[in-house]
Amino acid sequence: WKKSKAKTVEEAQEKGYTATKDAYKGYVGQKIGDSVYAGFKPDKLNKSGLFEISSNFLKKEGYNPLPSYFPVPEHENMKKDEMILTTYKVGVQIHSRSQNCKWLTEIYHENPAWINPTTAKSKGIKDGDKIKVKSRVGDIITKARLTEGVHPQVIAISHHLGHWEYGAYASGRGCSDYPTHKCEPDCHNKWWKGVGVHPNWIIPNSPDPIAGQLRFMDTVVEVTRA
Repeated sequence: WKKSKAKTVEEAQEKGYTATKDAYKGYVGQKIGDSVYAGFKPDKLNKSGLFEISSNFLKKEGYNPLPSYFPVPEHENMKKDEMILTTYKVGVQIHSRSQNCKWLTEIYHENPAWINPTTAKSKGIKDGDKIKVKSRVGDIITKARLTEGVHPQVIAISHHLGHWEYGAYASGRGCSDYPTHKCEPDCHNKWWKGVGVHPNWIIPNSPDPIAGQLRFMDTVVEVTRA
């Protein structure tokens, strides 16, 4: 309690561990029976050192302390031919900051849209066709990749590509626009042309009101042949 800046031990005990400022800095562990176990290292948000299924922090701020499900409003009113756009990562790129690595981008420089064969057939789309994916804020053109690995109502596009800057390999503009790459011997051996598409352009900016997380998994879109 001395690390909590409380004036007395009684003051610290009255407020309790989780309600006393900086008390987590004196954390040792939880006593269970006659033994003490060290849990997760506490910080300003998770002060208990436990995996908090019920969050005292959220409760204090007036939110439900337990995990809760709320349906996505747009999904409640989807038209029959509309789909849900989701994004994903691949094993040879790192989020959006590895695309100027020539070896990685040689392996993965296109991000076609994954679409279920049954859905594609109903829309007259064949593997490799150019398709338009349109949301309420914009549209992009990419190629279709037919696969059973995606739900019939979902279309999936990885979020790694579609750069217009960030280097000769990431942007696809070549060494002439990037003087620092003129001494790069492999720059002129670049055989691929595409840089992929950037799905974030068609994802509305409507973050989670509590945590601020963006909605990369649930955008309602229309999919047609381009």
